[in-house]
Amino acid sequence: MTRRVLVSNIMMLNEQSRFDGELRALGFEPSFAEVSQYLDEAACLALVGDFDGWLAGDDRITRAVLTRALPRLRVIAKWGTGVDSIDLDAARELGVPVLNAPGAFSDAVAECAIGMTLMLTRHLAAIDRAVRAGGWPKPRGRELRGGALGLIGHGAIGRRIGELGAAFGMAVRFHDPAIEGSAPLEEIAAGSDVVCVACALTPHTRGLVDAAFLAAMRPDAVLVNVARGPIVDEAALLAALRAGRIAGAALDVFETEPLGPDHPLAALDTVVLGSHNANNGVQAVEAVHARTLRNLVEGMAAPVAKG
Repeated sequence: MTRRVLVSNIMMLNEQSRFDGELRALGFEPSFAEVSQYLDEAACLALVGDFDGWLAGDDRITRAVLTRALPRLRVIAKWGTGVDSIDLDAARELGVPVLNAPGAFSDAVAECAIGMTLMLTRHLAAIDRAVRAGGWPKPRGRELRGGALGLIGHGAIGRRIGELGAAFGMAVRFHDPAIEGSAPLEEIAAGSDVVCVACALTPHTRGLVDAAFLAAMRPDAVLVNVARGPIVDEAALLAALRAGRIAGAALDVFETEPLGPDHPLAALDTVVLGSHNANNGVQAVEAVHARTLRNLVEGMAAPVAKG
């Protein structure tokens, strides 16, 4: 029987002709979904059922989707690291392996986090906009050396952000209850010049950076989020920025993506915006391409699990 594979992650869809050839060379028949950002549950339900493997993106893979995908689906090879859009409990119960690429983006995302931090603390984005408009501003910025960097999350990405912050001369602390040495969340809020969110999205971390956290931050501190949008309460953040309770925010991720030009965050000069693209380093992307294909092959070769 032909081994059919559904491809729904944006990164491989952007190079469809390349991966059509690579998948066929591996003995698979690929089917490329039409995707804007990710497949919602309804779109997944309409597609699955006739595929042996799935090269997934941030698709909403619920229990209902997994149930409909069986008995044929053998493996989900998730492009990238985050698996918060997949019902992992249901996948385990139903015997569908979910394989990702943990730690693959630590360098790429950490570099982006530091870059976005510098855009805020040295006003680089605002200066660029002003000069393009005919201005010649000279705002005073803050060096990173001597400042305090507070990390929410201390996995591969958080550790690498900490290493880069330390190289700039920052004092680094982190909050991650699963890791020894974790500081209380309240200390991260109150004691940091830069707070960087680098944790996974879980029921515990959803809305973790809320109005109370933002109120505890220093008025000259900035927030950087390179993790997942729903970890930060956007309404509370918007209120804090408008009131000047914090100095700025750099956001690569949002509660709803894409952000859209009419979003109130886009109107604030104290905000630096990204496009959920902090992982865009060429080396990292190529490594995840290779890892995802390897996960597909290895998952297909594994014995069929009993659900």
